[in-house]
Amino acid sequence: MPPKFKRHLNDDDVTGSVKSERRNLLEEDSDEEEDFFLRGPAGPRFGPRNDKIRHVQNQVDEVIDVMQENITKVIERGERLDDLQDKSESLSDNATAFSNRSKQLRRQMWWRGCKMKALVALVAVILLLVIIISKWDLESFDYQELKSELTEVPASSDFEEHPSHPATGDTATGCGQLVWVGEPMTFRRAETIAGKYGVWMRDPEPVPPYTPETTWRVDAIGTDIRQVFEYDDSDQFMKGYPSKVHILPWSMESTGAIVYRGSLYFQRRKSRMVAKYDLKTETITVQKDIPSAGYHGQFPYSWGGYTDIDLAVDEMGLWVTYSTDKAKGAIILSKLDPETLEVEQTWKTNIRKQAVANSFMICGTLYTISSYSAPDATVNFSYHTATSTSEPLSIRFENRYGYSSMVDYNPTERKLFAWDNFNMVTYDIRLSRI
Repeated sequence: MPPKFKRHLNDDDVTGSVKSERRNLLEEDSDEEEDFFLRGPAGPRFGPRNDKIRHVQNQVDEVIDVMQENITKVIERGERLDDLQDKSESLSDNATAFSNRSKQLRRQMWWRGCKMKALVALVAVILLLVIIISKWDLESFDYQELKSELTEVPASSDFEEHPSHPATGDTATGCGQLVWVGEPMTFRRAETIAGKYGVWMRDPEPVPPYTPETTWRVDAIGTDIRQVFEYDDSDQFMKGYPSKVHILPWSMESTGAIVYRGSLYFQRRKSRMVAKYDLKTETITVQKDIPSAGYHGQFPYSWGGYTDIDLAVDEMGLWVTYSTDKAKGAIILSKLDPETLEVEQTWKTNIRKQAVANSFMICGTLYTISSYSAPDATVNFSYHTATSTSEPLSIRFENRYGYSSMVDYNPTERKLFAWDNFNMVTYDIRLSRI
């Protein structure tokens, strides 16, 4: 029997009904049903199958926990890696800065080391130069000075001294006996250590182009003394402006040189030879050995300096003082021919050469000085060639600067020329009438 009421459903109705049923199911579902769909069946009503599902679920949970823990660790490790990277970058920057600073410090230390080495080398060179300058070959002046201090003895051990007083009737011309020596007058001072000892002189009988004011000077410290400074006049000499510098062909020994009649007479180094050097032509014209003369420290004056052979000029001409082994250190005095350097006559004195500091000739008489350093030294002996006799004297002689290495007489100026510890000085003198 056909239904009483027949209803036809269209698509909209069906769709609406489905949606309504779905909504009802969602609203009416219990928590247990949700757990069933989400977590699987629970409770004992399912039996052994449920245990397997639960076991699998537990494993899944453990895997999830492990994964979550690993993810957490990875995240933390990432943070630590970031920190480590930051620290490594900072350390790299610090290392770079340290490397730069170390290189800079290394360069600074290298330069400092170079400067120190250069300073040490400079000091060594200066010391070496001082040692070289202060030496005469194997012996130094210090040794010679020490030796002279040990060997210098009062000349009064041989003679009794008698004071000399200015005699009446002394004259400004002509010969006579020395009775007085004035105070030293300083002309100039040497500039370098080479000038501690030296010789300076003027020609008492000059020949053209030279004049009585032409001056020569030799600094006598060194192993190769060859420079002779020439000055046209006193003003040029005092200002230290040489007009010419002669270079000798041979080295000179010590402070015994003199200038006479246009020539320089000097002892050749390490020999008993005396040479004549023409200052105008700049050539050696004559050379001659002094027979048997000691040299290079055998018989020097008490101050040392290899002053074994000492040349001198006075009113009578050219002289040389020295000693020999035969004379046993006593002063021997010889008159030389200025042209040929032949010995014209010889006298042997009784004055021990190493007992006196210096000597000079005046009017054919040899005078000696007692000390090279004492301020109150004296002209203590004279030897007269005319009578071959000697006598003691006591004429005051002042070593103002404490080390007289040369004393010579200029018969034209009637003055003593001396070199006293870098200083070039002169002394006025007074002679008695013969």
